[in-house]
Amino acid sequence: MRLAAFIRANIESISVEWERLPTHGMLVPGTENPAGLSPDGAFLTGYAACSTSAVSFSFRSVQVIRPDNRHPLLVPLAQAQEAVTRLETSAEGASPAVAEGLRARMAYREAAGWLSYAHVLIHPHDLALRDRGLTGSYGAAFLSGRLEAQIPATAAREFGFESAPSDIVAGQALRMAQLWRRLAELRTWRPVADADAVHETLQSLGCRPARAAAEIEDWLVTVDRAPGPLLIRAGCAARDWMNRPGVDPRGNDGLFLAASLWCRQGAGRPIALPFWSAPEPRHDRLALRVGLPWMAGFLDCVAAAAKVGLDELARLRQAEDKSHLLGRTARSRLPAAVAAVLRAPIVTARDLAQELDVTPQAALGLLAQLVEAGIVREATGRASWRAFVLA
Repeated sequence: MRLAAFIRANIESISVEWERLPTHGMLVPGTENPAGLSPDGAFLTGYAACSTSAVSFSFRSVQVIRPDNRHPLLVPLAQAQEAVTRLETSAEGASPAVAEGLRARMAYREAAGWLSYAHVLIHPHDLALRDRGLTGSYGAAFLSGRLEAQIPATAAREFGFESAPSDIVAGQALRMAQLWRRLAELRTWRPVADADAVHETLQSLGCRPARAAAEIEDWLVTVDRAPGPLLIRAGCAARDWMNRPGVDPRGNDGLFLAASLWCRQGAGRPIALPFWSAPEPRHDRLALRVGLPWMAGFLDCVAAAAKVGLDELARLRQAEDKSHLLGRTARSRLPAAVAAVLRAPIVTARDLAQELDVTPQAALGLLAQLVEAGIVREATGRASWRAFVLA
């Protein structure tokens, strides 16, 4: 108190100077205040000189600028961040079998969503059948009139096929599914660590033509310098890549690089960033937008895809809860069978027999019990070489 009284009694002059900060449009010490410009929201520095040269002081106050609550990206960003955070938190709290099953099923959903955007319709279950080697070439099956047997889930939703889905594009989608799942499950993988890693990732995705190293380096520099929230940065990274000459506008490379950036900045995420699992109309609307509307649409797709993931997680947990009601003995293999069908999107009797080290007949018996309990159902409609999915 004595010091404050002494200072007030001995102040001879106070000088206040202003200048405009170019990057923020604020006032800071340095030049005169422009006419009519209010000091609200400005940096203010005052200097007080006292009659006693041994005493001097300075003060600096900063008034925080209020956020723009009307920014067009504020609500989409909040909704996307909330949905993704809920998905990640729920996945972290799930059992290992459920968490693994969620990643596997969402990987096929992401692949099927991209295929749909590329005008190739294949159900996620049919992609899983192909990935397991339970179905063969779609082109050969179409020529022999057996296409519906190769893609039973897709055939159940379509009324005939004028042509077969491309085997090449289907293979590319399966590679994307494997890499998308790898983003969360292989913590040491860094697909966008440097230009060589990005080049290798693009090759693994099947992207053509190959991109020049200088172009990849330029993209990496742009990504590293981008400010803002991580979801916004991921969207900007995808848009910047998609705008480059020669990039297929309906390719999957730009959005996969965005998911890779998301995982790079948040090591240890339980699931990769979802996007293609959103309903197809959202992707189609996004293709017509540019600028801020495109970014808002990107965030909307992420939020919708994350909600699909939450629904898938709820299905897995419901199946897990049902299994707890099954009667079992101390030597029952039902718990292990349930864990197997939770982890894998597609399960056959042969798969189950190998995993549990039982006979194929015993595995069929376990699957029959799970079918009766409403936990799984047969997915192919075949009398032999049958496959089962969650009911």
